[in-house]
Amino acid sequence: MMNIEYCSIGDVDKIGASAHYLQLGRYGVLLDTGLDPHNDNPEGVPDYEQIAHRNVHAILISHAHLDHIGSLPVALRYFNRARVYMTPSTADLTEVMLAHALEVQRKKALENWESYQPLYTPEFLEMIRYLFQTFPYEEPFPLHGYEESGIRFTFYDAGHILGSAGILIEFQGKRIFYTGNVRTSAQFILRGARFPDGVDVLITEATYGSDAEAERTKRSQEIDRFARRLSEHIRLGGVILLPVFALGRTQEMLMLIHRLRQRGKIPAVPIFVAGMGLRINRLYDRMLHKIYPQYDRGLLRTITFGRWSRGQRLQGPAILISTSGMLMPNSPSFAFASQLARDARNAIFMVGYADPETPGGLLRAQKREELARLFNVKSLECNVELFRFSAHSHRGELLKMIRRLSPETVIVTHGEPEALQWMASAVQNAMPGTTVVIPRKGQWYTLATLPAAPNAS
Repeated sequence: MMNIEYCSIGDVDKIGASAHYLQLGRYGVLLDTGLDPHNDNPEGVPDYEQIAHRNVHAILISHAHLDHIGSLPVALRYFNRARVYMTPSTADLTEVMLAHALEVQRKKALENWESYQPLYTPEFLEMIRYLFQTFPYEEPFPLHGYEESGIRFTFYDAGHILGSAGILIEFQGKRIFYTGNVRTSAQFILRGARFPDGVDVLITEATYGSDAEAERTKRSQEIDRFARRLSEHIRLGGVILLPVFALGRTQEMLMLIHRLRQRGKIPAVPIFVAGMGLRINRLYDRMLHKIYPQYDRGLLRTITFGRWSRGQRLQGPAILISTSGMLMPNSPSFAFASQLARDARNAIFMVGYADPETPGGLLRAQKREELARLFNVKSLECNVELFRFSAHSHRGELLKMIRRLSPETVIVTHGEPEALQWMASAVQNAMPGTTVVIPRKGQWYTLATLPAAPNAS
């Protein structure tokens, strides 16, 4: 007899370093190799020591956000014989995102006059790029070199960012599906996620599990409110800052603004992009049509008026889309927000997720006095508004997805404790016969016991 076992070696009860290990008999599979976005030191890396004595035959990457790929070079130092699988778009984005993270870490150390020890070097990053094996959506592939295992993988479009994938693992008649980050309904560029037919085990995210308001929000009404408030500040001559993630949110918000301008819903004003988003735009323009043939190549480039750099005088009316999405100190969006804070004509529109402990989280919570101190101003005069345009599914959509997949076991991860608890309770109530697990980091769970299979070397 043999077991299918599961262990989360990364963060579970927060949006951090995602990493999940599956022991499939004698075969080992690692799902994602994330990094805590608030800690790019060794302490922010998943606990690879936990599985260092076990086999890792394959590393599968769901998408290219750093909380899912940030420690991939570290993982490959531990498991240098592992196959590395991802979609073609994720491969290109991973290379860019890891190189950028290294440069950000270097600049931060220089600005703070600190020594630093990077998790990897540019040379190592260039070397591991040749290990990436890519497969398109919905085309099954085996565990190469161990075909006798019978293990088969399939990527499904997760609808989260370009190249994002849910991952189906088939082994000895059992089907395990890992959602990564998932958006079941369409965004402004990406279509909604696609799923396999029924699974035995589901490992799902729960980012918005505790957010009842996100579930109640109607997208059409949110778009109308966004257009109305944007127009008001444009007519006042203000600058509207959208702090965004460079990968995903930048491109989706550019497309929304473009469509609103085409339909006459907002005045025509310059749209500037600052930070890493411009480089990601070029990748979207180059790669997106391969997944969505109807996409107009070069569109994001034509929408954007130009680059706005730190140090330039902010003069409206204009729309400024800038990283980081959580307004982390030393980021372009933090510097711009500090300049805009003093003028009521200006506005900061939060359009995506932000950790509660970050400046972006303080903005979402409207903690204006704390922000004034942070931005070094007497008071926060600019308008601050929250809009719900997330790349994640809300909890109702997640619950619908789980019902459709009808798993025997659901493992709930990637969310704050309240989100995990809500999702676990909702699944248990909706599907009483289902086993629901909120895993603890480092704890092992047996998912199935199967007849013996061929040995792995």
